[in-house]
Amino acid sequence: MKTLIAAFFLSIMSISIPMSAETVTILAFGDSITQGGVTKRAEYTYRLPLQQLLHDSGVNYNFVGSRDKGLHADFEWPEVAPGVPFDPDHEGRYGIRTAPAVEALIENWDDARPAPDIVLIHLGTNDQKHGDFRANVYEPLAEAITFLRSKNPEVVILLGHLNFNDSPAAFRIGAQLTDLKNDHQSQASPIRTVHHYQDWTENPDAPDADTFDWAHPNRKGQRKMAERWYEAMKPFLP
Repeated sequence: MKTLIAAFFLSIMSISIPMSAETVTILAFGDSITQGGVTKRAEYTYRLPLQQLLHDSGVNYNFVGSRDKGLHADFEWPEVAPGVPFDPDHEGRYGIRTAPAVEALIENWDDARPAPDIVLIHLGTNDQKHGDFRANVYEPLAEAITFLRSKNPEVVILLGHLNFNDSPAAFRIGAQLTDLKNDHQSQASPIRTVHHYQDWTENPDAPDADTFDWAHPNRKGQRKMAERWYEAMKPFLP
């Protein structure tokens, strides 16, 4: 009987160990809200608290991208946890609009890097004053989705709605993201939208402010964005 019980628990361990050891490859794709790294303030972006959430949950992760610096090259991110360095790889570019961001993603792709399992997209902030959001946001992102699926047919796409409540343009862009999700949904490669504007306070002078300057998240806003991303990722994590 003891032998059978021992064999039973060994069989359970043999099933669970590969799951816990699986590494999730993540691409953070966006503009300044993704890149961050401004020396005059703690602009760590959502990537730092997101990595903390993943680490605390025991998820093995690998962030990928063609870039590993903030806006200021000497900006330093703190450790995720004692002895756990921040993974700096990303695909964020300060001030960039959606179409050039997609062009840069494709031009700088390196097939030597692992293709992402999950892509976090937060683009459109810098398109708000340019109108024609179908041409300027929807169509470039549709091209990005097609490209990413060519690298991993089972990639999970998370489309972030912009973290603005005081911008009608942001909600019009959000409608394009919803259409994009519906038009390009796939069982093999699911698309989900993430509503970062919910419970969000842009005004930096407000007591519950989530930004430094109406746009770029402060430490509170960074954590809030990370929690939204994490909740959307959870069904797809090992």
